[in-house]
Amino acid sequence: MNKLSVILIVRNEEKNIKRCLESVSWAAEIILVDQSSADRTVEIAREYTDKIFVTEPKNIPEPDREFAVSKTANDWVLLLDADEVVPADLKEEILSVLAAPASEVYMLPRKAFFVGRSIQTCGWYPAYVPRLFKKGKVVFPARIHADGDILTGSVSHLRHDLLHYSYSSVGEWIEKFNRYTGRAAREQFDAGREITAAGIVSDLLVKPVYFFLLKYFVLKGYKDGWRGFFISVSSGLVVFFVFIKLWELRDGRTGGANAG
Repeated sequence: MNKLSVILIVRNEEKNIKRCLESVSWAAEIILVDQSSADRTVEIAREYTDKIFVTEPKNIPEPDREFAVSKTANDWVLLLDADEVVPADLKEEILSVLAAPASEVYMLPRKAFFVGRSIQTCGWYPAYVPRLFKKGKVVFPARIHADGDILTGSVSHLRHDLLHYSYSSVGEWIEKFNRYTGRAAREQFDAGREITAAGIVSDLLVKPVYFFLLKYFVLKGYKDGWRGFFISVSSGLVVFFVFIKLWELRDGRTGGANAG
């Protein structure tokens, strides 16, 4: 059977890390890249692995994923986030795949939980993600919200869910929302995006409304009650606030001159 390396990129995850690592304690190797946590994340992780690498904070995990892969000793890799869990049925399916791989990349269905309940609508389920793969067959862009991971190997899909405890409270969502929209705005600013009339109409008006209607009505967010409504509104607010933060950055660059 092929041996498995599990990789995680984390920062200040003492609340989640034990549950995650316990669910993959059966793996041959766990590689943990810690982005300079200020809590007990590393201390807890040392109960499960001594292969811990500390890097500078980056606010998002994407920039360190390729680095984590480079530290693995095995051909097969399972990528996890600290707020994810591999349940027993998925573990058995993964072990079956490792015994006789039929593909080089496996897409895992991910069941996400929002404030204590799994979300079945809004396009959240099943959200297939390329998490089990032969080394070198998935390339991870270093940018948040990039066009997607680059798959260079044959692809199959697993049946059992990876559990994703994404947001335990609305307050946690707000904190992550602020961090991620700020990073996305910075990336657009660094790429040279300007504020234009078309951008104002598109990102402040058209896209927020479009994404709300898509999530809430087309993808049936209304079936998940207030959570579905909140997620639907949030999807539009992401575009809105990334553009506003980009505008703020541009104002800072021009010393508060006319933003156009």
